[in-house]
Amino acid sequence: MSDRGASILAPLPDPFRIADGRRVASTDHWRRRREEIVALLLEIQYGTMPGRLRHATAHIGEWLTTAGGRRKRIDRLVWSPSGENPGVTVDVSIHLPSTDEIEARRTKIAAFGADGLPAVLFVGRQTHEALLARGYVVVNYPNDTIEPMEIGRPVLGPVRALYRERYGDRFSWGSIATWAWGAMRVLDHLVELPEIDRSRIAITGHSRNGKTALLAGALDERFAVVNPAGSGCAGAGSYLVLGPGCEDLEALTDRARWWGWTAPGFEAWAARVAELPFDQHFLMGLVAPRPLLRTEGGDDAWANPIGTSATYLATQPIYDFLGAGAMNMIAYREGGHAQTEDDAVALAMVCDEALYGVPRSVEMDQVLPETPNPEALFEWTPPAGTDAGVDRRP
Repeated sequence: MSDRGASILAPLPDPFRIADGRRVASTDHWRRRREEIVALLLEIQYGTMPGRLRHATAHIGEWLTTAGGRRKRIDRLVWSPSGENPGVTVDVSIHLPSTDEIEARRTKIAAFGADGLPAVLFVGRQTHEALLARGYVVVNYPNDTIEPMEIGRPVLGPVRALYRERYGDRFSWGSIATWAWGAMRVLDHLVELPEIDRSRIAITGHSRNGKTALLAGALDERFAVVNPAGSGCAGAGSYLVLGPGCEDLEALTDRARWWGWTAPGFEAWAARVAELPFDQHFLMGLVAPRPLLRTEGGDDAWANPIGTSATYLATQPIYDFLGAGAMNMIAYREGGHAQTEDDAVALAMVCDEALYGVPRSVEMDQVLPETPNPEALFEWTPPAGTDAGVDRRP
C-alpha cells in the first residue's frame, strides 16, 4: 500500500499487546511489557549481550587546557569479562567547558552545576560547539575501537572476542548491540566522576552511531535524554513504512553490506518483513517517559525520514499513556546525512528543558507532510484514558 509517497508494507504492530494476548492496562503492566519488548528486540534484531562488567578499571588522565579556557583529558578504560586477561582498552575523551561558560549558565540557572555538570555522551568522535558553549561536558566514546567495521566483511572486535573466548556462543550480539553495550559501560564510568552530575547525562550519535545511541538509551534508564540523529534503518526509521529511496531491511542485511550489525538470522526477515512482530516504535517506547529527541535531515532519503515520522507517531501513544506526551520529540532541518550544529542546538534546548526546566523556544512535534495519517499507520488504540493519536503533520 502507498500513501502519498510512502509505502506501507503492513500496519505497525501494537506495543500494548502482552505476549499472553492481554493488553496493558496500567503502568505496572507496562513495566512487564517493557521487559518482553527488550527480550524480543534483542533476540530477533540486535542480539543478546552480557550485563555490567565485574572487572573494569579506569586510568584517569591529566587535564590539558584548550582554546578558550576549556579543558580536555583522556580516561583510559580497561574492560575484562574475567579479570584473567589483559582486557580491552578504550580511550574516552572528556571535554570540559570553560569557567566563564559555566558561570554564565549559573547566572541563568541556579541549579546548574550544583551536583556536577550535565554531560552529553557522543557515540563517536563529534564534539559540538553548541553544547560546550552552554556548559555541557562533552564525552567522546570511540566505539569503533571495540568493534571495527568493514562493509560486507564483519569484523569480530576485541570485546566480542574476549567474551567468546570465555563464554562461547552464549551471546548473539551484532555490532550495534556491541557498540551499545560499550556506551553503557562508559556510562558506568561517567556516573562515578565528581565533575559530572550522574542524573543529567544524555546520549547522542549519528547514523550507525545514532542506532547505537538509541539502543543504549532505550536499554539503560540512567540516560536522562536520548537523541538518535539520522539513525534510519535499525534506528528510528520504520521497517514497515518506507519513503522513496530509503534503506530497508533487505539493503541493511545484504551480505555485501552491513549484515553483521544485527543479530544472526535477522536477514531472513527481509523476505517476510510484513510479519515482523515489532517496528521501531517498540524500541523508542522503551525510552519513555524520558525525553526522546530524533534529529533528522529532511533530504536524508536513505535514512527514511518519512518512516521516522511514522514511528514517531506510533511512539506517541506510549508517551501519552505514561503521562509524558511532550517528551516524545522530532526535529527536522534542511539538508542531508549529517549531525549539524543545528541538531546540537536542538539537543541543547531539550536538555535545558528536561534537566533544568528552561522552556524551549521551538516546538518539536511536527512530522513531514508526506507522512501517512496515524489511522493509516496503525489499527490499535492505546489503553483507555489516553489519546488515540494526534495528527502532527503541518
